Amino acid sequence: MSVCAHYLALESQLAPPTDSQDVYKEECMLCFDSADVSTGVSVCLECFQSGCLGELGHAALHHQRTGHSLFVTLNRTPKEREPISKLQVVEVPEEEEFTYKVTPRCMSCDDHTTGRVLPLTPQLDKLSQAILSSRSSAQKAEVQAWEEEVTSCKHTEALHSENRALDLSKAQCGECDLTTNLWMCLTCGYLGCGRAQFGGVAGNSHGLAHFEASGHPCSVKQGTITAEGTGDVYCYACNEARTDPNLAQHLAQFGMNVAHLNKTEKSMTELQLEQNARFDFTMTLDDGRPLEPLYGPGHTGLRNLGNSCYMASVLQSLFALSEFQQRFNTTTHRNHVAHCAQNPAKCLECQLGKLGDGLLSGRYAVPRPHTEPPAFQLGIKPLMLKSLLGSGHPEFSTMRQQDADEFLQYFVEQVHTISHAPSEDPTSWMAFALEHRLQCTRCNRVRYTTEVRDAGIALPVPVQERPSEDRHADAASGKLYEPVNLEASLDLFTAPESLSYHCPECKEDVMAKTQTRFKTFPKTLIIQAQRFQLENWVPQKVNVPFQVPLTANLNLQAYQGQGMQPGEESLPDDQQPAKQEVDQEALSMLTAMGFSENRAKRALSATTGDTEAAANWLFERMDDASLDMPLDDHNPDTSMLEEMGFTSAQASKALRLTGNCEAAVAWLFEHPDDRSDVNESKESVSSSGTSVPGLETAPEYRLASFVTHRGPSVHSGHYVAHVRQGEDQWAFFNDEKVAKAPLESEAEKGANDASVTHLSELYVCNSY
Repeated sequence: MSVCAHYLALESQLAPPTDSQDVYKEECMLCFDSADVSTGVSVCLECFQSGCLGELGHAALHHQRTGHSLFVTLNRTPKEREPISKLQVVEVPEEEEFTYKVTPRCMSCDDHTTGRVLPLTPQLDKLSQAILSSRSSAQKAEVQAWEEEVTSCKHTEALHSENRALDLSKAQCGECDLTTNLWMCLTCGYLGCGRAQFGGVAGNSHGLAHFEASGHPCSVKQGTITAEGTGDVYCYACNEARTDPNLAQHLAQFGMNVAHLNKTEKSMTELQLEQNARFDFTMTLDDGRPLEPLYGPGHTGLRNLGNSCYMASVLQSLFALSEFQQRFNTTTHRNHVAHCAQNPAKCLECQLGKLGDGLLSGRYAVPRPHTEPPAFQLGIKPLMLKSLLGSGHPEFSTMRQQDADEFLQYFVEQVHTISHAPSEDPTSWMAFALEHRLQCTRCNRVRYTTEVRDAGIALPVPVQERPSEDRHADAASGKLYEPVNLEASLDLFTAPESLSYHCPECKEDVMAKTQTRFKTFPKTLIIQAQRFQLENWVPQKVNVPFQVPLTANLNLQAYQGQGMQPGEESLPDDQQPAKQEVDQEALSMLTAMGFSENRAKRALSATTGDTEAAANWLFERMDDASLDMPLDDHNPDTSMLEEMGFTSAQASKALRLTGNCEAAVAWLFEHPDDRSDVNESKESVSSSGTSVPGLETAPEYRLASFVTHRGPSVHSGHYVAHVRQGEDQWAFFNDEKVAKAPLESEAEKGANDASVTHLSELYVCNSY
């Protein structure tokens, strides 16, 4: 076998990848074919992008688009090795995990589909080995996935420890009899127990109480200190895990020599990993029989990329909707990539099409080879999509656990930006409008405003403790809560409220009544159940059972607003209010909870300075990014865009999405039919002829999927999804594991209206 003329022409130009170059060797950039499939993954030797030789032929497409001829095809098989603990964070070189086969080929020869196989010359072998040993972004992400990103803070950097010897031979909390989960104050040496941890780690928060009494901000967890001078450090002032760059010196002040210390307790990262490992949502039935794995189209699992279960659960729920299936599938993906000139790893349309093909085609939903039954599948890894979505985002770019609803709102916005017309936008059916009614109780004049929501509604879940022991116990606190049904939360959401208000008609401070109802309805209704309450001014998740009908239809017509009624008089426009002084103590409490200063100021202004009401107001608006904008810029200058003929609402939304005027202009021209964000009043909507999104008559909704979270907060624990497939069939998505979920058993037990009482966060209801 001899080399070809194309290779000889390029031989002197070929060079191994540099450290700064991205090497896409894990899988095809346009589908999920990898080195593990029979056709392998083919890496271009000129730009190190990758394609497949399978039925979609993405390597040939790359050759046609770029003219690059030379590729190396990688195939691998796993080596047998000793199992390692899930709690180990070990970076294993790939050459120790797999046996590789490399096959050079020229795509300009033969049929241009699979190309001509070339001999493995010394140079081609050197290039192949350089590619194999290079660091891909996927490898870096997987190693970092289990390691929490922790930094020092001003409190740990400025810490001064008192010079006093401590006797820790019989360590015990200073306020109770706990001898584990102890935290030592790095200022005075006080030993106090930590918070109770989900999963049975006891704690009475006496370490936190010490901080509140003394103001000493930093503590280190006993038993986690190593001879290298590391340990779990927590800053109560920041309410975050931190590092202490001078931990050894601080401990020396208490007579402790770290060189003689051994780690005896699990770190917080290890505890979180252990809980995540336990969150298997047992893949068995009540009688111990294993759940039945599902394979084929619509049953492809998504492998966990390191705390990415929030993303996987949301994506499984959305891609079960017909709108997403019609927008992102194998056919639409093929049509797009045939003309796309972008780097596929940087093109959201490419990556969403790749995901749609991967989830819906069924090619990857096959049993894991060489596995005893029940054999679950390997699943696919949407690494490129996660990297692209998270690029530049302060939270989604990390490997930390995130809130599923926040990701859903962000994802909907990103999909909206690449949809050039409403007919292309699968999220357009999620949009609807709320009607806000304000009435002065003195003059009885009213004001109606319309708020457009892109997706979803957050419903309050009343918290009422339950006296008797039953299955609704909170696993972390041992508390029991009364179940709440969906109708009760809707009643609470649409109930009238009273607030202090400066009436522009009465020209004085009065009491006003406000009420929020639906103006229009989405075709796809997404409900977020808000189960958070403040404990020591820290938002904590409360496991209140939230009941949503599993089999019965839901109609929201009773919750629709009626608009201006005959005989009602409109309130005049509000006068410009005088600058309101902010309660600095209340502001400090809110910012200590993690809210930005601008967000906290707006909340205090909206709730007349009531700190607890302001916190609840903020919880209801967690996904409103505009609240973080500077107060003077809350309504950005849209005059330039309005002079070009765009409405104020269109201009505001474009500026919010893009961040600058030039990009906003381009976005507006790409989205000429885009819906506006907010229409100021019913009259302005009708007079301008601008229609709000949504259906004027409430449809019949039925639960299509729901996302469940287990854990003490959104920043830990595990997410899974249940998706309806057929009349009474449900599929259970637990990362890469996909199984038949026997939810119909609730109805079989005799319930007239079977309800989902799982502690779920998001419910997706489709109209029929």
